[in-house]
Amino acid sequence: MRIIAGQKRGHKIEGPRASAAMRPTSDHVRESLFNIVGDLMPGRAAVDLFAGTGAIGLEALSRGAESAVFVEKDRESVALIHGNVAKLRYQDRATIRLADAYRWARVHAVEPGRPTAVFLDPPYRDYEAAAGVKRMRAVLDHLVENLAAGSLIVIEAGRVLDDRILPDFDAWDVRRYGDTQVGFWLRDGAGTLVEAGEEPEAEVGDG
Repeated sequence: MRIIAGQKRGHKIEGPRASAAMRPTSDHVRESLFNIVGDLMPGRAAVDLFAGTGAIGLEALSRGAESAVFVEKDRESVALIHGNVAKLRYQDRATIRLADAYRWARVHAVEPGRPTAVFLDPPYRDYEAAAGVKRMRAVLDHLVENLAAGSLIVIEAGRVLDDRILPDFDAWDVRRYGDTQVGFWLRDGAGTLVEAGEEPEAEVGDG
């Protein structure tokens, strides 16, 4: 795995062991989503929920985010994030939390008045269970209602993102990259979603 662009462009980071149950965001999807939101990172705090390897939050830092919080409940993954943060020498800008991302986000993800970029990559199995969808929707409702002007949300899924999951569905830009769906939401003042360069494999969804 590598950092795609920015200050640490090309630097390698450690991925999960082959036997790990983790599903990190592919380099292609990560590059595609940051082609869209990368220019919005400077001046914002990043929150990487369900952080896994930490690749999303580290990419945000490389592209100018002021700080990043990594939230992950798996201890082995948290150790991996600590190693990757140290490898890129971002200890002064990174906070790592061993916690359930759903519960943590409801209490800590919103800082009044501070523009924030929140990235969510829940386990794909959570989309298949009513309880998982309910928890996801509750977190998104909270974020959409409370994030400061200038904030954005990016959520990744292995299924169609619809109005059961996304609040105020028409306000989201949903795009497909192969089997992966990515939803983008901007609070007023965050800027405009403009994709850098051509992305022939990306298809804009009807949302």
